[in-house]
Amino acid sequence: MVSVLVVCTGNTCRSPMAEALLKQKAADAGLSGKVRIASAGIAAGGTFPASQHAYSVMKERKLDLGSHRSHQLTAEDIHAADLILTMTKNHQQAILSYLPEVRNKVFTLPEYAGLAADVADPFGGDSHVYRLCADQIAQLVDKVWEKIVVLAGKKV
Repeated sequence: MVSVLVVCTGNTCRSPMAEALLKQKAADAGLSGKVRIASAGIAAGGTFPASQHAYSVMKERKLDLGSHRSHQLTAEDIHAADLILTMTKNHQQAILSYLPEVRNKVFTLPEYAGLAADVADPFGGDSHVYRLCADQIAQLVDKVWEKIVVLAGKKV
């Protein structure tokens, strides 16, 4: 089984949305048993539900974030993951400054998709801002999915 960890700042907006979208991809492809997807935050600071706008935007996509609770990123999470996808370069750098030896498995989600931009934090924005963020994440997930499938095939 391949383990994919998605990381943002507080684990209430971007990474839970990416986690839900990746889990949907895995389920649709019949790979739920071969791909484990989780999310965490660099500065989660507790166990909070997904933000209301993230919850609503994912509900529009028939995805449920109702049981999500934020999770503080730990060294154990980092070591257990086969692939870590961060929302920004700053998240990536924070992980690498803490554990430089994991350099070969930490990428920004856009970087893994062959792009250079970050996924901006929608926190504090309205539902439109969250919808745009979810759209961006969904497009990036579409671009990286085949790489994850190949990685899962190597782990079987």
